[in-house]
Amino acid sequence: MAEGHGGALWVATHLGVDRLDPASGRVERLGLRVAAALGASGPVQANAVLEDQHGDLWVGTDAGLAKIEAAGERVRVYRSQRDVPGTLPSDHVQALLEDDSGRLWIGTGAGLALFDRRAERFDTYRHQAADPASLPDDYVISLYEDRAGLMWIGTKTKGVAKWNPRSWSFGHQLGGDPAGTAVTAFAEDGKETLWLGTFGAGLSAIDRRTGAARSHYRHRPNDPRSLPDDRVMAALVDHHGTLWVGTMTAGLARLDAGSHAFRTYRPDAAVAQSLPALGVMCLLEDTRGNLWVGTYGGGLARFDRASDGFRRYALADTGEEGLRSDRATALAEDPSGLLWVGTDGGGLDLLDPDTGKVVRFVHQRDDTSTLSANTVYSVHVDPRGGVWIGTRGGGLDHIIGSARRPDDIRFRNYSETDGLANDTVYGIESDSAGRLWLSTIGGLSRFEPDSGAIRNFRQSHGLQGDEFNFGAHFRSVTGQLFFGGPNGYNGFFPERLLYDEIPPPVVLTAFLKFNQPAQAPLVPEQLKSISLGYKDAVVTLEFAALDFAAPAANRYRYMLQGFDSGWVEAGAKRSVTYTNLAAGNYVFRVRAANSDGVWNEGGLSLPVTVAPAPWATWWARVGYALLAALIIYWLWSTQQRKLQREAEYARRLQVEVRDRTVELAERNRELEHLNRQLKEASLTDPLTGLGNRRYLQQMLTQFVSAEELREAQHGAPALSMVLMVIDLDYLKPINDMHGHQAGDRILTQVADILRDCCRAGDYAARWGGDEFVVAYLGADLSNAEVLAERVRSRVAKQIFRLGDGRVVRTSCSIGFARYPFVLEAPALLTWEQCLSLADAALFHAKKQRNAWLGWAGTAAAAAVEGLLQAVETDLERLEREGRLDVRRTQFQPEDTVDKLRVGARRRSDWPTGV
Repeated sequence: MAEGHGGALWVATHLGVDRLDPASGRVERLGLRVAAALGASGPVQANAVLEDQHGDLWVGTDAGLAKIEAAGERVRVYRSQRDVPGTLPSDHVQALLEDDSGRLWIGTGAGLALFDRRAERFDTYRHQAADPASLPDDYVISLYEDRAGLMWIGTKTKGVAKWNPRSWSFGHQLGGDPAGTAVTAFAEDGKETLWLGTFGAGLSAIDRRTGAARSHYRHRPNDPRSLPDDRVMAALVDHHGTLWVGTMTAGLARLDAGSHAFRTYRPDAAVAQSLPALGVMCLLEDTRGNLWVGTYGGGLARFDRASDGFRRYALADTGEEGLRSDRATALAEDPSGLLWVGTDGGGLDLLDPDTGKVVRFVHQRDDTSTLSANTVYSVHVDPRGGVWIGTRGGGLDHIIGSARRPDDIRFRNYSETDGLANDTVYGIESDSAGRLWLSTIGGLSRFEPDSGAIRNFRQSHGLQGDEFNFGAHFRSVTGQLFFGGPNGYNGFFPERLLYDEIPPPVVLTAFLKFNQPAQAPLVPEQLKSISLGYKDAVVTLEFAALDFAAPAANRYRYMLQGFDSGWVEAGAKRSVTYTNLAAGNYVFRVRAANSDGVWNEGGLSLPVTVAPAPWATWWARVGYALLAALIIYWLWSTQQRKLQREAEYARRLQVEVRDRTVELAERNRELEHLNRQLKEASLTDPLTGLGNRRYLQQMLTQFVSAEELREAQHGAPALSMVLMVIDLDYLKPINDMHGHQAGDRILTQVADILRDCCRAGDYAARWGGDEFVVAYLGADLSNAEVLAERVRSRVAKQIFRLGDGRVVRTSCSIGFARYPFVLEAPALLTWEQCLSLADAALFHAKKQRNAWLGWAGTAAAAAVEGLLQAVETDLERLEREGRLDVRRTQFQPEDTVDKLRVGARRRSDWPTGV
């Protein structure tokens, strides 16, 4: 149902849509009219109805979307058209929502659509397996916008999703090439083109007006005129309009705009004016039009356009003066014409281009006025001429003093303790208001140079991620800021950013006594006051801000008036515990701020009353006197009987102690027996009888520790083992057809196969679901091949009996990896990492099914940096280079489980469910 502007109710039914006038009770049926517009011969079920701010009525049906215009009798129809972009994604419309900004959202059975009223087209948002921030499910059944403007999307099978419309203002884009989203460099020409450099996907030219990619440039090994390396580290368009591209390992490239060909500059030992190193980290064109190149391994060079060569600047170890490091990471020119050069590990250098004189600035541990860290990632000169330094691990430094008087220069540091998102600052840019924007590995920070105020932004605000990339920062001539990271880039105008200006409501979410929920007549959020008794010595109050844009970023402060002397800053903590409150009246108050820092100053205010203890009353004192008299009498009487009881008491005590000792000994024996049974049960999978995940982790840890000890004591090489992951291929369809008991029967039979195939000394365990893990001790890849083929064949040819005469066939896929993964470097990877590699091998085997694949590193693999990630992402190269020994099953088409199933169906003596 939906309420119209005139108070009428619109009701969606299985026969269409009706209009109900609550005042008169009159019902107007519009179902046939909508059905006729949709081209249906009979009634069409309406699932959603909405009257928008223009008075138009929108009806979502099982046959499309209809709009009854308020200005006339015309009915507009929107249908899904296959392969036609901009149409409705599905005719099954389940939900409608017009948000506070007037945008119309349509939930369908094939995604969420946003209607562009001007263009009369739909933009569709769907689930993307590679993007965890996409819709969890394409089937949208409900839509809702909360008081803070967040949109909630209910799906049919994957729960509810949350989206913050304000995140659009940060302009998150994946990049120009879907093959690579790690943006590492930006440049802009005068032709409305934004150049994006990526790490691994080359260079893309983006049309600033449309946002579409105009062209892509990639490295082609057989084409010397192509981009020399797909890993772009720096980009710059000079005053001639020429694009320069610095690469990670292939030198500096210059693009010819006419031919779209690159001229590449590389080091040449025989040519003194060649580029000093292949790695180019940064580029700068100074006010004189000179092009400066910062390299990794060759220091700093200046390009000479007349000779088409480079002038190299000497390093400190080759002369009395020079650059401190051969790794130049950042360049900036200050108003005096001097050049600031940031380095990797060598601090900060100040170069006079005319004389070649260099002044060095380095970190000194005992002097806080020096550079905060010796690795500099960015150098920025703001519009007022101030110089700012972004460091690795040291935060942000501001240079105090003049470059013309370097001896007087000091550094003022700002770090996480001052509010920065992180102390590793990759990029610095100024906005039109003079504020600095800092990209870090923990988000984006906005810094006010005059006040030192800092505001942080993270992925929940619309950033591509919390971590950004080194060198990926840029400000366009229009004032738009760009920052790149692993998941694309953000391009935004700081003055156009949208913030949540609505203070969040604050509610009490729990009231506990002695850490247990207190008995109260109302739920906590409805309580108007709290009454405590004298026994309530430990009281806990939990609270929350009802703002869900980024709940973890909400902040709180609280105060118990009458107890706390002032407001207590709680940060993100949402609870407070008070103990032993004195009798009296208090007021518990909580203030909260949303993720954008807007505080609800009124917040929560809750009266709290603590009742006095009974012994503090006047009648309690009278009772004390009577009680004292009774005690004296009781003591006298007790003393008279004491001697008579002592002997009897001593004898009885001796007997009781003896009996109790026997009883306790028997109970201890029972407890020890129960503990042994519990320990065995905790290590065993109850369904298959195999060990469970905990069992395998315990046994492998013991095995590896024992082998390491044996190797250390006796010098003998540790035994290797092969970790094998076995996963059933078709268990879910069998569960769906025959039920989960059938699946359990199959799992127990597969466990029997593993017991039969494995040796007594090996470890076999059910890892979880339909996945098993075998530790093949003392084995190499050749042994593992035999075991993998034995298990694969046995499972594929096994007739699994489900009871009641039902039988089925299935198969398995197997992945395995040796531990140590590289025999020559046994400490390179842990057994847990080798198990992850076995699981990665299983992933490849799963592509074929009824197959196995295993691998181990050769001696050459020990030199591969990031071996674990390299094996998972670059298998073919490692195998081709001989760094990886890969074993694969020899696949026989006739031996697949599908063939076996066909053969099974031809046997008349088997049930039809086989």
